[in-house]
Amino acid sequence: MKKSLAALAVVGVAAASLVTTAPAASAAGCVTSGITTGYQGPGSVAYKAASGCRDLNLTYSYDSAGTGWDSYAGYYKNSSGTWTRGSRGYTGLLSDGAYSLGSIVLVSDLTSGRAFSVASDYNGGDWVVITH
Repeated sequence: MKKSLAALAVVGVAAASLVTTAPAASAAGCVTSGITTGYQGPGSVAYKAASGCRDLNLTYSYDSAGTGWDSYAGYYKNSSGTWTRGSRGYTGLLSDGAYSLGSIVLVSDLTSGRAFSVASDYNGGDWVVITH
């Protein structure tokens, strides 16, 4: 009986470790960048990593105005060096908090090394995390 309980405990620990590592595995190879948003234009700048993630994914947002929500758009520098808003435009209103990888894509298929940023529609200075 003691051996059965010990074996069951080992299986439980192994299963728990798989559950805790599963979310990280889905983002394997991706890089995260924290960005302070601009007001209806680019904020702080980051650069697209050479990673397995092709898109700019918003995975966390915090509205600095204290309303608890805002709408966001991705920007990137095009080949002539001009800031361009991504074709997806502004997201709908997003509450402060975390979002799963792939659920909020700001810009699709951005090339590695390209400068990017994020804009807030209602006020600048928000904090977002972009997984790319």
